[in-house]
Amino acid sequence: MSVAQNAGIRKTVRQLLVAVAACTAVAGGATFAVGSDSDHPVTPQTVAGVAEDNGWPVVPPKPSPTN
Repeated sequence: MSVAQNAGIRKTVRQLLVAVAACTAVAGGATFAVGSDSDHPVTPQTVAGVAEDNGWPVVPPKPSPTN
């Protein structure tokens, strides 16, 4: 193997290790963010117009004529 090939392999390995470290940091941050809110209950979210108890206006299935 030549010097250029060794330098290319080292660069590729270095980039791979940086990518692995970045992904591990992001996954760790996401785990921490999800885990830290586990003691608070989560309010379920609903789509507007589907449930009447969320305070959003409900769209009638057939609009009445305005004339």
